[in-house]
Amino acid sequence: MAIELTTGAKNTTSVTIGNYTSQHTLKNVYQTLKGDKQSDIPFMVWLLENPQSFLPFPGKIDLCRHDYLHILLERGFSLEDESFIVGFTMGNDVKTKSWHCLIFKFISKYLYSPNYRFTQQHLLSFDLGFRYGRKVKIKNINNLNFSIYENKTISEIRKELGIDIDNLNLINKLEALLHD
Repeated sequence: MAIELTTGAKNTTSVTIGNYTSQHTLKNVYQTLKGDKQSDIPFMVWLLENPQSFLPFPGKIDLCRHDYLHILLERGFSLEDESFIVGFTMGNDVKTKSWHCLIFKFISKYLYSPNYRFTQQHLLSFDLGFRYGRKVKIKNINNLNFSIYENKTISEIRKELGIDIDNLNLINKLEALLHD
């Protein structure tokens, strides 16, 4: 069964990441992804979001873990999806303060390169991701050693981390309403 990862937002293209179900392992699904390579990431994005940067925000996460979250949160690779994932990681990190979000939103809206720049619509997705990240029971997922989860099924990992697929579906429906 193909699972399409979309936001449900108007005028966005569905992205099918692969033919898998929640019973496939994280490792198997990850191997089907064709996302950006590290070398494709603009410097400003790397600077604020990569753990190897000298100036990352809370929620910083390497590209592999970031892609794992795309799978676990059933998100594609549109800017709405990317902003949701970044919001989730920042919201889930216990070190994130409100001023981090304000500064990040300003930079992502005005200083990111045009192909990565967030609009007000994208920032709504960021806020939804942030709120959901706060709600998930396991905190600091951005620092999680995912190697212990690679051979577990998507549904097992979600259960262990407290990621609820029904909540994600509701968020997608709310996001679609907000983007209309």
